[in-house]
Amino acid sequence: MQEKTLTISFLVYQNLEDLPAKDRDLAKRAQDSQNYSYAPYSNFRVGAAVRLENGQVIGNGNQENAAYSMCVCAERTALAAAQTLAPDQAVHAIAVTASPSRQLVSPCGACRQVLHEREVVQNQPIRVILQGAEGQWLVFESAQLLIPFPFGPENLKA
Repeated sequence: MQEKTLTISFLVYQNLEDLPAKDRDLAKRAQDSQNYSYAPYSNFRVGAAVRLENGQVIGNGNQENAAYSMCVCAERTALAAAQTLAPDQAVHAIAVTASPSRQLVSPCGACRQVLHEREVVQNQPIRVILQGAEGQWLVFESAQLLIPFPFGPENLKA
């Protein structure tokens, strides 16, 4: 059996101001998008913002429900809004932030799957910018790096 090695690389920036200008602007928009969050139960407000190929930025927040399984994450609300408002535009990047948080804010498994499929459908990577611990920011060049063994359209082919 052939052994395989999986390498996941990302950039770490020590604070928001160290991010490249486009990433910093998107991260700030994600922080602002926490205002769209509806989180009366957990008070964990998550904001996500996507930058489309035409430069348009669309943000949104997580939406909680008393029946927790019906909650929708900020990443998916932002991606859905982008698909509705600009269906012909590829997503170039997504930034994700949360408050209060002193830990890495990382997309859940469902959001990673949705990001992966969006990459597959648009045939190009999505840059992922995550709020890290203690003010750090992590930048991944592709959502694929967040879900190394994804399930995708190719798995449905006979």
